Amino acid sequence: MPDHHDRHAQRLSSCFPAGARLVVIGSTDFYHGQSEDTCAQAGRLLASIPDLVLITGGVEGVGEATGRGFFQARQEAGQEPRVFHVLPEGEVAWDYGETLFAGADMAERREVLARLSSLYLAIEGGPGTVHEATVASARGAIIIPVGRSGGHAAVLFSRMQRLPAIDELTWAVLGAETSTPTQTADAVLRAVRSCLAAVG
Repeated sequence: MPDHHDRHAQRLSSCFPAGARLVVIGSTDFYHGQSEDTCAQAGRLLASIPDLVLITGGVEGVGEATGRGFFQARQEAGQEPRVFHVLPEGEVAWDYGETLFAGADMAERREVLARLSSLYLAIEGGPGTVHEATVASARGAIIIPVGRSGGHAAVLFSRMQRLPAIDELTWAVLGAETSTPTQTADAVLRAVRSCLAAVG
């Protein structure tokens, strides 16, 4: 029987347009000097995936940089934005994309966010990202960690075997400290495309 987090997730799911969903999770402050640039470039590239719905946790840092890059690229291409943010009830809506509300606080919001997709992208990340990734993984969701960004993404990358859908070179770029933001963003696009194809 679904709990209230499941019910919140089901309610939000009815608000999204048709298409594959990618949830971006990660730090609210940037710790790696190149993460902001990496997120912005990755967001712009991900906007090229037809019908992709990008979902953030509605916070600054990784979610905002990736979401704004995606939003701006979609706008420039004359396409619907397809960016959604999930925040606890009573929070202020973002100035771009569409903000949805679920949960009484950030802990409850994280529980709901972790139930919204079968595919997650983790960049940097602290305790909140650990919570989201743990819940999502327990549900069988795929998490793509950008290991070179540090934080929980680096921990995940070091613990995981290469995801079968992602080729060896792409996986290596995601984890290599020498990868540039452009190389990393390109690898994120390839990894997301491959995983979406694998999950159908």
